Amino acid sequence: MELEKLKEIWTSLDNRIQEQEGLKAAIIKEMLLNKSDKALSRLINYGYFGIVLITSTIPLLFWAFHFFHATMKTIIFSIVFLLLIWGLVGGVIGLIKLHAIDFSKSVSNNIAIISKYKIFYKRGTFITYLIVTLVIVLYVVDYFLLPFKMDLWRWAVVLSTIPIGIAGGYWEYKRMGMKNINSIINSLEEVKELEEPDDL
Repeated sequence: MELEKLKEIWTSLDNRIQEQEGLKAAIIKEMLLNKSDKALSRLINYGYFGIVLITSTIPLLFWAFHFFHATMKTIIFSIVFLLLIWGLVGGVIGLIKLHAIDFSKSVSNNIAIISKYKIFYKRGTFITYLIVTLVIVLYVVDYFLLPFKMDLWRWAVVLSTIPIGIAGGYWEYKRMGMKNINSIINSLEEVKELEEPDDL
């Protein structure tokens, strides 16, 4: 009789422990998904901000083109215009990829989507910075060939924008892009471990 009671108590305790572990896992999963959702929202909002910024810059670039007469300036204008188009197309494609993530669906599928987006983002950023570097080099070479064309204060403005651009680019890539992408991947990996515990 006492043995039966002990078995019942043990079974009851075991059930409670399993319920508590399940509840704890559910809470952790919810926290991880909320963290992923916030990081995804930041990426999407920044993506839309980039598209708006590029779209508003294109008309300004065409207005500025009226002041370009030299061949080098025309080349620089053309490269910058293609860079903006590249950024616009890349931004739209990136947003399509990000909107494909659905946290109510398969975790493995979401991990695959964000991992592909990470590769897309890294390649796109590398190409963009490469083109920006080319534009800066052409701009500086153009004015070094004819240095008398530009006042000293203009040189100061141009040269001061380079470190600012580098710092801004680093922040965008590391703090905005990669930080949020890695946050989503890491959180989803933890959710996957919770959903698929190792059988020991």
